[in-house]
Amino acid sequence: MKVHTHTFIIHTPRAPEFIDITGEIESAVKKTGVKNGTVTVYVKHTTAAIRINEKESGFIQDFKDYLNKTFPPHQYYRHNDMKIRTENIDCDDDRCDKNGHAHCQHMLLGTSETIPIVDGKLTLGRWQRVFLVELCSPRKREVVFQVIGE
Repeated sequence: MKVHTHTFIIHTPRAPEFIDITGEIESAVKKTGVKNGTVTVYVKHTTAAIRINEKESGFIQDFKDYLNKTFPPHQYYRHNDMKIRTENIDCDDDRCDKNGHAHCQHMLLGTSETIPIVDGKLTLGRWQRVFLVELCSPRKREVVFQVIGE
């Protein structure tokens, strides 16, 4: 059994945004030589997500609308209130971490997906693509691919 780990950096343009990373995953799997196994795709952030779905503009816009309606960016969030927040603060002004909406949205979506590899290829369905979903703002994101198999 082989285990290969690859890290991919992406600079996101805006939020919410669905960024198709399927090609990067396919390339990483091909480089490993693994014919049968799995690849786990994981984002190392709590304001971005990894999801599999259809790359269709109507659906993507519908889901962006849903995220913004469910957790609007300009609503009050305790996470954003520096008068009461005391944990995980890494800044020195009151503009810090005004991303409570993105943390809440992330809880609906999740951090990773695992995809079977058969005959060296991802077993995605006909319309399925893997997305990095940016929920916060333009940022540098780190995505980890871990391929396990033979």
